[in-house]
Amino acid sequence: MLLASAAVAAERAPAGTIAVDMRGFRSDRGSMRVSLFASAKGYPGRHELALRAGTGRIKDRAAAFRFENIPHGTYAVSVLHDENDNRKMDTNWLGIPKEGGGASNNPKPRMGPPRFEDAKFVLRAPLLKMAIQIRYP
Repeated sequence: MLLASAAVAAERAPAGTIAVDMRGFRSDRGSMRVSLFASAKGYPGRHELALRAGTGRIKDRAAAFRFENIPHGTYAVSVLHDENDNRKMDTNWLGIPKEGGGASNNPKPRMGPPRFEDAKFVLRAPLLKMAIQIRYP
């Protein structure tokens, strides 16, 4: 009986949608990869460790994506402009990115990728809209 109660409670847990609007792509070439992380583990570039991830086409240097049925909680979003569709961030021989990216809260650029702490936000409504600016090195 305890297992059934836990399942019912999980079904009734508040959930919402995160609508991500991405702007500032330098071209429509390739695709965008967007990932939703529930912790710092793997953030921002280890998309396989994300709670949810998706890809999409870029049109008129913009893209949109929706993460639906997400339990209320703390998250961070990362975006990659995968210009050559090789499913990874390309870098030069010094490790400096060649492709663009962005993060929730649009943290100010600094040396290295954005930190989870700078990009985290709390989902506690049926719909949370966010705009992410894509930046290039």
